[in-house]
Amino acid sequence: MKNHVFIRFLWLILLSTFIVVSCKSSESTVESRQALNELEAILNSKNFKIDVNTVLPFNTAATTQVLNQLMRNTGNTANHISVSGYDITFKNDSISGQLPYYGEQQISSGNYNGRLGIEFNDIPQDFSMTKHKNKDAYIIKFNIDDIENTSENLRIIITLFSNKATNINVTTSYRTNIGYRGQLVDIEE
Repeated sequence: MKNHVFIRFLWLILLSTFIVVSCKSSESTVESRQALNELEAILNSKNFKIDVNTVLPFNTAATTQVLNQLMRNTGNTANHISVSGYDITFKNDSISGQLPYYGEQQISSGNYNGRLGIEFNDIPQDFSMTKHKNKDAYIIKFNIDDIENTSENLRIIITLFSNKATNINVTTSYRTNIGYRGQLVDIEE
């Protein structure tokens, strides 16, 4: 008799756990859908910016050696550098950005005038925005020229997640690739 009561008790606990988990997952789905809808609204407004907070350089052995010396006692490493004050701004059809650059120049163009970062302000070429197939995210891709060195083309791919976190990958025609992480911010008009 005690064994029968114990089995019923276990069955009741298992059923309760299943119901709680089922309710929680549907609640998460609703919250996830709301966050994705909010992301879509921000992107469709064409009036937002991404505050960049982390730089993820693609490093060769030489770059790693130099950056590790420069980053000593700062809490940063050659592969992960915390920054502030940099952003990419989307305003109607124009995109502007100012990003730090840590890496190697592959081809010398000599047109940077002492400016070592990546800077652009123009209407992008080959712009596309698509919903990610497997994640609650959107992917924005575009080409744009560097503001001072117009012969340097930048290929930028931005993944924007429903929690407003972003991953940014920049491929340039003259320098090693570099990545960034940031946070999406809606610009109120």
